[in-house]
Amino acid sequence: MARGRSTSRPLSFLLAMILGVLVCLSVTPALADSKPDLICHSSNPKECYPRVFQPTDEFQVVHDDQELPKGLHVRLNIWTGKKEAKINVPGEDDPALEGLPVDQAIVVVDPEQPDAPRVPKGAPEYEPVGKVKEPPQHESESFVSVMKALGSGVIPDTHAFDEALEGLEELSHDIYYGLKVAEDSDVVKALFCLMADQKAPTSEAFTPRDQQAASILASALQNNPPALKEVTKVWPKLVDSKCPSNNKTLRESLYSSFIPASNVDPAGAKKSAARVKAKVSTINGLIKDSSFRSEFLKNGGMEGLLKVLVPEEKEWAGAQRKVGQLVLDNFLDEDMGAELGQWPKVPKLSDKQCQTGESTTAEGCWDYHVARIMKANKGGKSHWSRDLNNRLAAERKRSSAPPKHEEL
Repeated sequence: MARGRSTSRPLSFLLAMILGVLVCLSVTPALADSKPDLICHSSNPKECYPRVFQPTDEFQVVHDDQELPKGLHVRLNIWTGKKEAKINVPGEDDPALEGLPVDQAIVVVDPEQPDAPRVPKGAPEYEPVGKVKEPPQHESESFVSVMKALGSGVIPDTHAFDEALEGLEELSHDIYYGLKVAEDSDVVKALFCLMADQKAPTSEAFTPRDQQAASILASALQNNPPALKEVTKVWPKLVDSKCPSNNKTLRESLYSSFIPASNVDPAGAKKSAARVKAKVSTINGLIKDSSFRSEFLKNGGMEGLLKVLVPEEKEWAGAQRKVGQLVLDNFLDEDMGAELGQWPKVPKLSDKQCQTGESTTAEGCWDYHVARIMKANKGGKSHWSRDLNNRLAAERKRSSAPPKHEEL
């Protein structure tokens, strides 16, 4: 009997396997033709989006009812109140991204309740950063030491100072320290002057001081509205003060500090681009303030940013992406808090005009250089240049349209 059971069992097992293969063959085509699960809140197909968030190399807004895959780089944009996510890149050298949380689980955010109570008139203003705890004593002592050195106005040419600057850059990501940096106008001025001084001596094996100063400022201002408020409060006084290294006003120095020609590094394009990227991150923090943004536009700041898009070496890709994100977030993408109509104000120039040496970096050549970068990256559908190209064209069309007249 034992032998009879052993012969019948393999036969039944073989039949089950054949049946399983047939089922798989019948299901596979259906799976191949299936489309991603979409969420649609209206009849307009353009407003649909995937139920599971589709990450790219750039931050995108996460809808309230989307699910997040594991391991993404997730942040809350404190200016818009919206959640954003991108592919996590370990060790990414970007002062604006450091210190942000990485989501390790699928998160489903409940949509905002439509019947939320209205804020009564006269209610106190909500402070988004909340109460900030003071740090441990040992951290405070090293922080006070480097702050005193910066505030004195006399920058020492020592290895110890470069090491202290490096430590300050790490601390300035913290809301408490970022605010303390911003509250000291002498320190803020010293950092801006260092950022504008490309010839500042730096000890070997340390980040150049101009780049380090820019990283400190960018970190202090990132997602820290009270710090930005402190800096912009003293900005009208600071901008006309002179830096000791070149005897120029901060206004003269700052708006040329991030152009490639002012950041030529003997070590090559990679180092030059890293210095520019850190400085653009600082501008991105400051430009959140409307008064600084207005001054930046008035003083040719957009021409300076355009010069970052001109180099064609691959080492400049990160700095150029930072410029593209700045323009999208602050001037063209309403989802990121941009107020349309502020820029561009200068008419678009022709490709022929933008290909000549004299006018290649004129403000009217933004369209040309963005399109050039987009063509060079035509394989990347999620490349920042594609979004910037489309939004810039849409804004030009919107701003040139005749005003609508209401019927009487």
